[in-house]
Parts: sequence; C-alpha cells; structure tokens
Amino acid sequence: MSQIKVKLAHSEALKFAAELPDGRRVELDSSEKMEKAFTPMELFLFALAGCTAMDVQWIMERQRQKVDKFEISVNGTRREEDPRYYETIDLEYALQGQELRKDAVERAIRLSQEEYCSVRAMLNNNVKFNIIYTIQTGNELPQKYTYSPKK
Repeated sequence: MSQIKVKLAHSEALKFAAELPDGRRVELDSSEKMEKAFTPMELFLFALAGCTAMDVQWIMERQRQKVDKFEISVNGTRREEDPRYYETIDLEYALQGQELRKDAVERAIRLSQEEYCSVRAMLNNNVKFNIIYTIQTGNELPQKYTYSPKK
C-alpha cells in the first residue's frame, strides 16, 4: 500500500501552504485576493487532467504511436449549493502526429478513463463527463470525435 502525506499550515485568512515531506509546496487560497495561489477545486482539475494526460501519453507510446503534440483542456461546472462539487466536467484531448490512428487514440483514452486514472476513479457517478478528442495527422485538418465513457 502506498501512502502520501501532505501537511497544511495556515498563513492568513483562507490561505494555506501545503507541503510534502520532500519540501515541494503549493499555496492554497479561497479568499477574494488569491494572487498566485490555487483553490482546492482548481487543483482537482489539474490533477484530473494530469493523471489522464500521463496515462494517454504512456499508452500511446506502448502502442508505438508517435505523438508530436498533445494538449488537454478541462472545464468543470460546479453546483450552486453546498457542497459545490463538479456536476459536469468537459475534457478535450488534442493530439497531433504524422500517423496517429483513431483506434489507438480512443483506446488510450478509454483505458485511462476506465482503468488507469486514479483521480477519475475517485469520482462518483453524479459527475457527468463530456469527452472530445481531436486528431491531426500530417497536414490534414484536425478531426474531432466524441468519446462516451462507461462510468
């Protein structure tokens, strides 16, 4: 079993410094004047996008698909009442490569969404996912597709 330990220290108002034992830090803030800090809900979207991006990149490499450029956009829509969790999350994957295959890209996204992404696995079925992926091969125009997750 793997454990991660995070320590939060209050600095002022709604500001906290989160720190790992190795010294890496993130500033959290939910006050009006946030400066360079992040809210916990923003960091959650970072975590989701990062988790699935790393999965998809790794799976594409294992499928011998050369990805020249890869970006993910994530957008979350939160409930108005407390607890203000995300009701809808939109993920858009954009991949470019000379010979990318649609089936390989969709397989990588499916495996990430349904088997590998730990952040995604923690979300309950109350969250609706809209997943789009765009593939651009060579000099062709990007082709846009929709992925429908099982969860």
